[in-house]
Amino acid sequence: MASHVTLPGRHRRTGERTARPVHRSSMAVLAVCAVLYGLYAEVIVRRGEGPFTGGQVVLAVVSAVVFGALWYGYLRVRRALPREGRAAAFGLLFGLSVGFLYSLSGNSVLTVAVVSLVLAVSAGAAAFYVFYTHE
Repeated sequence: MASHVTLPGRHRRTGERTARPVHRSSMAVLAVCAVLYGLYAEVIVRRGEGPFTGGQVVLAVVSAVVFGALWYGYLRVRRALPREGRAAAFGLLFGLSVGFLYSLSGNSVLTVAVVSLVLAVSAGAAAFYVFYTHE
């Protein structure tokens, strides 16, 4: 009777997770999204009035760099995290990103905090569902 043979060293164990390098296509998507995020932050602050100012340019660049750095950090460690941690990290990244953009519109701090928390929990729950059903 034939049995299934696995060669040693060819498969990784289920519990063993390591951080992998980020692919170039992911880096291209990250760069485009970071630039769009920074430009959108500038558009919210400008409110369609007047020309571009130096402060708005600084806000756009800093927003793009910080958003890109946070997303890059998430992409670097996502494979090393368990699905619960991965979902929580994604929810946190989403909640922080949208909350910052919402705060630029001039709403109260309490409103921004509640909306950010609701969006972070919702995105984390949705990400957990996707990770749980696709693993």
